[in-house]
Order: sequence, then structure tokens, then C-alpha cells
Amino acid sequence: MKTKILFLLTLFVLFIGCSKEEEKAVDETKPVSVSKSVKQEIQKELNITGTINPWEEAALAAQIVARIRKIYVKEGDYVKQGTLLVQLDDAQMTQIELQYNDAAKDFERADKLKREGAISDQAYDKSKVMFETLKSNFDKILENTQLRAPFSGVITAKYLNEGELFLMAPNQNRGVPAILYLMNLGELKIKINVPEADAYKLKTGNSVQITTDLLPEEKFSGNINRISPVVDQNMKTVQAEIRLINRGGKLKVGSFAKVNIRFGKSVELIIPSTAILTDPLTGESYVFVNENGKAKKKIVQTGGQINGTSIILSGLSENELVITTGQQVLKDGDSVQIFSE
Repeated sequence: MKTKILFLLTLFVLFIGCSKEEEKAVDETKPVSVSKSVKQEIQKELNITGTINPWEEAALAAQIVARIRKIYVKEGDYVKQGTLLVQLDDAQMTQIELQYNDAAKDFERADKLKREGAISDQAYDKSKVMFETLKSNFDKILENTQLRAPFSGVITAKYLNEGELFLMAPNQNRGVPAILYLMNLGELKIKINVPEADAYKLKTGNSVQITTDLLPEEKFSGNINRISPVVDQNMKTVQAEIRLINRGGKLKVGSFAKVNIRFGKSVELIIPSTAILTDPLTGESYVFVNENGKAKKKIVQTGGQINGTSIILSGLSENELVITTGQQVLKDGDSVQIFSE
């Protein structure tokens, strides 16, 4: 009798243990939602943010120490190329100019006599060297006492006033000697860093679209003007320069702009971007797929995002069930149960 009772108790314990194991197995099945990886024709594009810069800019300064006699412009003035902007003290100018004018007349006479055969080559060469030397000195003093606009643009800064001494010292705002600062704001440039994989699709002359948060309703057109021939080894990017017309002068130098580059349409494998996870140690992108009720981890290579979806370049095939919810707590081989697609 005791043996029978002991046998029944053993069966009961085994039954309870099996029930708990089955319950535990059920509890370890994780609920997930999935989405099929699909091929779809998409407009491939790249969106990169860059800073707006003037197409041309220059710190205007002399190459000599001199007192500023007259400044003909103020901040905000538009000037044309060649316009006289600053007149510095030219005390040396009168003497050099007289010497230069005398040398020019002497050389003119020497040239006439040489054509007539009435002067030696030595005397002619001496007159020519004197003329060219004094002309060079005169041009140099003229250039450094009269500052002219090297290109058309806007005076964006004035660092010294009339009567002050220009000492050729670096300006604290620019780090270089400057009396005035000139920018060409009619044309602008934006430098962007393009991922290495996309850089090979770019060509100089390609059109791009530019927008800015400060003018949300405005769109500007530009072109790729230059593409760097080297890859930045740290960032794995290639620098490209965008050139655009500042229509109506609306865009401001120093502000951020969004550059949209379109590469045309192509058929790509896409999945929801929310399905993609990143390994914090390796930086690799990966997803989990549902294979017969088991979560399988797959390393993937992505190729950009479009409207909440990501392009998959490798690691997945079409029609795989990619887990989009609950994947954060999964491990490779976990049991899963789909509750929505």
C-alpha cells in the first residue's frame, strides 16, 4: 500500500514539473510584429546639410604701414570691380611719380634713337632698366595706397576709420590684416560632405535643390561645381561644392541649408527603418527575421532612408519576414509569435 502511494506521489510530482516546464516554454515565446522585405521602384536621393558661404570673399589690406586718409564706402555698400575703396597716405607718391615720369620720357627718346641707329645698345638697355624699375616701384606704391575692389560685391565689415594707422597686424575678427572685408553675395557656395558610396554617383554640373528652414516656402537651384578627388579617411566622405545664384539676395551667409541631390529611379529592396538595430560594439547594422517561429539575426548593409523605409544593399532577400516590433529584446534563436503584420 505504501509503495502504491509513493508511486502515485512520484507521478504527481513529475506531472507538476512537466506542466511548469511547458508553462515556462510558453512564457519564453516573445510576441513580435513583422513586415515583408519588398522590392520597389524608388526615387533615390541624398539630403545633406551644409553652411552657406559667399562665392568670393577678400580681406582688403595694404602691404605697407600707412595712415588711412579716406575710406569711400561703408558697411552694406555694393561696389563694382575696380572701384576705389580706400586712399592711404601717399607722401612718397609725388617723388616716385616725378622720377617715373622722367624715366618714361627718357626711355621714349632712347627708343626713338635706337630705331634711328643713333644710340648704343648699352645706353638703350640702361634707359629701359631704369624705366621698368621705377614703373614697378610706382605701381607698387599706387597699389598699396589705393585699395580697389578685386571683384564686385558687398562691403560686409569696416575695421578701421579715417585717420587711423594701418599696421599690417592681424585683425582679431579675421585673423589676417584687414581694413575692409568684401564678399560676393550674388553667387554663393555650399560645401557638403557626401558619403563615399554616393560620391561616385556625382558629376560636376549635376543640378541640386537647396532649401532652408528660415525660408520654408522657397526653393533654390544650384549645380555641383567641384568634387574633391580624395576621400576623407576619418569620415569616409568626399567633399563637394555647390554653386548657386542668390536669387533676390534672400539667402544669408553663415546660415544652414539643406541640399537635395537626386540620382534617378531604381528598383531596391526596402524594409521599415524601425526594424534596423545597431551593434554598439562593432557598429554593424542588423535585423531579426522570423524563420519558422524562431528569431534569426542577420547582418545587413543599408543604403539610405526614404519616407520611413531603408534600402537594403545586402544581407536580406525579397519576402523575408523582418521583425519590426519587439526585436530590441530578442536574441538569435529565440522563439517568437507573430501578433500583427
